[in-house]
Amino acid sequence: MKNFKKFMALGLVAAMAGTTLAGCGGGSSSAAGSSAGSAAPEASAAGSEAPAASAAGSEAPASSAAPEASAAGSEAPAASGNGGTTDQVSGSHVFMFKSVGNNFGVIMYDGFSSYMAQVGEPCIEKSPAETTVAAQVQLLDESITQGCKSISISTNGDTGFDQVFEKAKGANIPIVSVDSEASADYRVVHNVQASTADIGAMQVRAAVLIELGVSYDPSDVTMEKTVETALADYSGEELHLGVLSAGIDTPVQNGWIAEMEKELSKDIYKGKVSAELDKKYGDDEATKSTTQAQAFLAENKVDAIISPTTVGIAAAGEVLTQAGSDIKLTGLGLPTEMNKYMPATDADNEFDFVCPYMMLWDVTHLGASTAAIQMAIQNDGYDGSAGSTVSMEAWGEYAAEDFTTDDAGNGATTLLTGTPFVFYKGNMTEWANKL
Repeated sequence: MKNFKKFMALGLVAAMAGTTLAGCGGGSSSAAGSSAGSAAPEASAAGSEAPAASAAGSEAPASSAAPEASAAGSEAPAASGNGGTTDQVSGSHVFMFKSVGNNFGVIMYDGFSSYMAQVGEPCIEKSPAETTVAAQVQLLDESITQGCKSISISTNGDTGFDQVFEKAKGANIPIVSVDSEASADYRVVHNVQASTADIGAMQVRAAVLIELGVSYDPSDVTMEKTVETALADYSGEELHLGVLSAGIDTPVQNGWIAEMEKELSKDIYKGKVSAELDKKYGDDEATKSTTQAQAFLAENKVDAIISPTTVGIAAAGEVLTQAGSDIKLTGLGLPTEMNKYMPATDADNEFDFVCPYMMLWDVTHLGASTAAIQMAIQNDGYDGSAGSTVSMEAWGEYAAEDFTTDDAGNGATTLLTGTPFVFYKGNMTEWANKL
């Protein structure tokens, strides 16, 4: 089946040359967050950092290196994970990722702590050793008891936080969720780095185009037109996609997967790409994710794997590369972790690599914008209501920005502060050692 598809892909590339530009010439936890709604509106900020790829494909997310604080205020405490004393927590803004040491969380905290240092506010990371709700609840309870000033969190699940969040609410400690949502009953707002609909749909489109041997075209940022053209000319066997996700109950990945299924239900995919996703869960642990990737390989039922988590995509990249597998890979990953599985220059044939292109967003800015939200709550009376705004100070190389709060339904609100960005052979040289 794979040899036949490769033959079809060669003909497809030639057929598309006149109609579609070929882009040549983009620890342990989940990769990113989602809005509660199926489609979050675009950020309205002037000078937004969100890396919208230009026709030349030259724009990209900011480096993971956090900008130097420009304020003379106190520096954020360096303690992280289960470390940190009562004195460090007391009066500090707590940042909690799914687990300590996850690169995505580390980079996000770099942005968070850098912005807090710039405005003279103390902060501390308190992420658990285990990627569980219970581990987060324990650290949250300790932080609230010790008198933290605010909580910014990427949750490990949908439920199990009510009691500790109620305790925070009673102590007037504001909760802002980022990456993975906290309950709308307790959070002020959820910070969205890109809309759930875009992230889910774009990962499906990337997987299909990669399997058909179609290069990423930076002039078609969402890949929507490219995939429509490619599938219109495709008459091979039905393609099958797998998903190597984080935990089975992780809200953010489940939101993206729902959008993947919605995308696959469109008429353009019928008879050409199966609407059924083969789902496996690595719990955002490297060892388990590796085992699940090996299961995909052994079963040999899928043509491409989508991994919407930095831990999963790196594990799958290693498994597929070592096996010399024909199964291709895409999803959400960090260039620093994926550069050995991806093309590096325009001269490379991207389809010689297990992951021809993938996506993510500006992780450092995501952390900094979360800090800006907490500052707006503290200093400006921001309450997360639909239509209210957050003003983010100029920070490092970023211009000042304003973000408008959106109604996500069911009493929830979100703040969209970024957009998806594709990493491919045209920009990997620039970002392979930065993010």
